[in-house]
Amino acid sequence: MSRVELAASGEVQEGRLHAVSAEGRSLLLTRVAGRACAVENRCPHFNLPMTRGRVEHGTIRCPWHGSRFDACTGENLDWVNSVAGLPLPAWSRALVAAGRKPAPLKTFNVTEADGKLYLEA
Repeated sequence: MSRVELAASGEVQEGRLHAVSAEGRSLLLTRVAGRACAVENRCPHFNLPMTRGRVEHGTIRCPWHGSRFDACTGENLDWVNSVAGLPLPAWSRALVAAGRKPAPLKTFNVTEADGKLYLEA
């Protein structure tokens, strides 16, 4: 198992996303109830970056199509419900989903030690 430094502990805050690169991947870090969590910076809907997404009550909302994911487990909680922040009526969600089924975000194991966050790979 290898350990890769991601960020200083103080750089990753509750309710905010912090983008980093590690092991050839773009990741997003945040905190939920003090716990540091990491997900891949790519929405599984169209593989678009989620850097401009919002963190709300332990979830990350995709800025493109509104999908919501648990920030620590990656679980999909709501699939494609808006376009550029404008709500979609229920009948049009399937059209915008473009045949893609709800999918989770890929998550990564993060540890915290000596004032730093590490990816455990």
